[in-house]
Amino acid sequence: MKAKKLLIMLTAAAGLAVAQTDAKNKIADQISELIETQDAAVKKFMSKVRALPREKQREAYQKGYPQFDDTIEALYALVEESPAEAASLKAISWISSHSRGKELKPEIFAALEKHHLDHRELSEVILSFYGAKGENTQAFLATVVEKSKAQDSRGSALYIQAIQIERDTAKTTQYKALVERLNTEHAGFEVRGRKVGAMMKATLEAKEKLAIGKLAPEIIGKDVDGKEMKLSDYKGKIVVLDFWGDW
Repeated sequence: MKAKKLLIMLTAAAGLAVAQTDAKNKIADQISELIETQDAAVKKFMSKVRALPREKQREAYQKGYPQFDDTIEALYALVEESPAEAASLKAISWISSHSRGKELKPEIFAALEKHHLDHRELSEVILSFYGAKGENTQAFLATVVEKSKAQDSRGSALYIQAIQIERDTAKTTQYKALVERLNTEHAGFEVRGRKVGAMMKATLEAKEKLAIGKLAPEIIGKDVDGKEMKLSDYKGKIVVLDFWGDW
């Protein structure tokens, strides 16, 4: 009798596990289908636009570019239905990338913090926050930096925090601190194959050296007659530098 009862319990548990797996796969499939369908529509549209005469492409693009609103809402619904599923990260990343800088819904940030704070794929989601500068986004980035156990996610959060204020002269001190932290704590963090901490620090140092009032760096080259010249030869004189290219 006990053996029979145990067998029933094991069978029920196995059935539940299968049902849960099927549900996860269904959500993942639905998310993939929505994204692939929308991306295919954009690709098809762009092919048609490129086939038009150049002077008509801009107008066609503005009038007929596929809208994302319905797909975004459908993806939101799936994420809200199964916020803990790993597939929801793919949906959230796509939503953020196609929301034209709009901030994600507050409940999405809550789901990310509750279920995915230490997930290794959270880094890609964070990188999609490039243009989103709302309060909820900033609060979530700060949470990731301080609490996430995923190294790349913390690096991504620092990187997005930095680039969002890079051109804000009122936040120069804060920007420098973020770049320094990114370069020291996450020196190996890369975006598209480049170590962004070192790159941003080098850019920052170059800007400081070229700031108005700073001594111009030495430039050595040849004049139109082929004679060697140096910028320092004209020290004390007004010099106009004309940078140009020919392609």
